[in-house]
Amino acid sequence: MKRFSKKDEEEAKLFFNNNGFVIIKDVFNEEFLNDFKLEAENIIKAHVIKGEVDCDIDSINIFDSTMESLEQKNHDLIASIYDTLFQCPSFLRIVSNKDLTHFSRLLLGNMDAPLYGYTNRCRIDPPRDERRTYGWHQEVFYTVPKGHYIQTWAPLIRNTTMQNGTIEVAVGSHKEEIANQTWNEENGRATQILIDKNIINKYEQKAVEMKLGELLLFSGYLAHRSGINTSKEHRYSLVGMYHDVSTKEFLTPSIDFQYRGMTPKEFYDHKFS
Repeated sequence: MKRFSKKDEEEAKLFFNNNGFVIIKDVFNEEFLNDFKLEAENIIKAHVIKGEVDCDIDSINIFDSTMESLEQKNHDLIASIYDTLFQCPSFLRIVSNKDLTHFSRLLLGNMDAPLYGYTNRCRIDPPRDERRTYGWHQEVFYTVPKGHYIQTWAPLIRNTTMQNGTIEVAVGSHKEEIANQTWNEENGRATQILIDKNIINKYEQKAVEMKLGELLLFSGYLAHRSGINTSKEHRYSLVGMYHDVSTKEFLTPSIDFQYRGMTPKEFYDHKFS
């Protein structure tokens, strides 16, 4: 799979226009990735303690067997880890990386674009768990409607491979724009808005194996899917997108925090009633 250095802007943009995606090398430096890894370890340990889970918290096991123990004890602990990771300082430094935002603007075709980061998360895919594995889809119905945006994907914690279910792309499928697709809802699984198979079969399908530090940027129209994690390790990956706020149709969504425990009003009533 072809890679581009940060200096190869024009070549990278041409490749993106033709294929719907591009990989940029050495975007995330080792220091920032190590900072995130350490903070993620501490977040997991905090949930082990709060959840009173009897399990191993050694660094060598914390991203795999410890996470399995938390899942077995209470899935809400895993959900809380998800919602903590994407707001922790080390993750915010990664998603605000200057090279990431520079190439996002370049591929959006507007170097002055004010950007809105949407659903930037650390996705966690356990082995043999397909509940949140999506089939071939575009992001057009999973994000702000009618937006103009670039999607991002990158390995975190460890490299991504075919064995641990790295992302797969249908090369050139972005040229379909909004492809014909069907909305499917199944109990216990993420909503599946799937592109017709006859459209996917028109394009070469590739698994994009990636090393730590690399960044995949792709069009919101590109058909893609998660692979199946057949390894013994969890896959940790950066997923997200950057909308061009200056696009006429873009309306920033409001944020509604839902409290897992006591609400602010309940806390007030507790203190003063």
